[in-house]
Amino acid sequence: RHPAVGLAVGIVRGGSLGLFDGRGLADIASNRPVDADTVFRIGSVTKPFTAVAVMQLHEQGLIDLDAPAADYLRAYELIPTRRGFGAPTVRHLLTHTAGIAEVQRVRDLLHPEAGPFGGRPPILSVNAGEPVPSLAEYYRRGLPVVAEPGAHFAYSNPGYATLGQIVEDVSGIALDSYFRERIFEPLGMTDTDLVRSDRVSARLATGYAVGRRGVTAVPDRDWIGAGGGGIYSTVRDIARFAAALAGGGTERGPILQPATLSTMFEPHYQPEPRVPGMGL
Repeated sequence: RHPAVGLAVGIVRGGSLGLFDGRGLADIASNRPVDADTVFRIGSVTKPFTAVAVMQLHEQGLIDLDAPAADYLRAYELIPTRRGFGAPTVRHLLTHTAGIAEVQRVRDLLHPEAGPFGGRPPILSVNAGEPVPSLAEYYRRGLPVVAEPGAHFAYSNPGYATLGQIVEDVSGIALDSYFRERIFEPLGMTDTDLVRSDRVSARLATGYAVGRRGVTAVPDRDWIGAGGGGIYSTVRDIARFAAALAGGGTERGPILQPATLSTMFEPHYQPEPRVPGMGL
């Protein structure tokens, strides 16, 4: 019912990609079709990867989920906006209950692809290829905590960007390198990266908006806080990740212990009685 320029579908069966189907075009100008090698920006599907990285460090005893996130965050501070607020924990960040708002600066809403008008995260973005400031630079005055941690669910890209920063600060490894060494390579995700590397850029699909006036290419931008939505990947690689979450790993071994995966899928915060609750 909803038109699209191109799409890719994968079905995981028995721990592997059992079916792939590509439809339409990855790029209109070159008439390049969508196929199994087409790379997409997967947006917020990045967040489960960030959560897995946090849980790997938890398994190693380096992160306590119920300790204040500030115990592990070195790059900037989480600043409560009201006296009496408790300290947001790592678990709060994982469940979007840390009290961190989605919009941090009004000017981030002013670029053409931000917020409800462009359908993109209302956070700082730059033209693709331009330098993106680090989170330490951007939040040098602190990241405000505007609600009591644990009291409310509010989807937060800055919260997951902060988890990515915690992974860097605790492990001492840049997030793109951590993902590649500890998640992508162990799962055989050879066409996946957190940065626009050579192995993903040549096969990257162009983004399009489909409206009443036809199809328009979406301006190519990069957003601050890659841990919240920065991964480039293919259906084949995402199928490997899905299989690892569902079955505990691939033929190359697990990325997390079974008990840890079970913990991630348990409800940790129930925002509304009609839904089971938020996992990690």
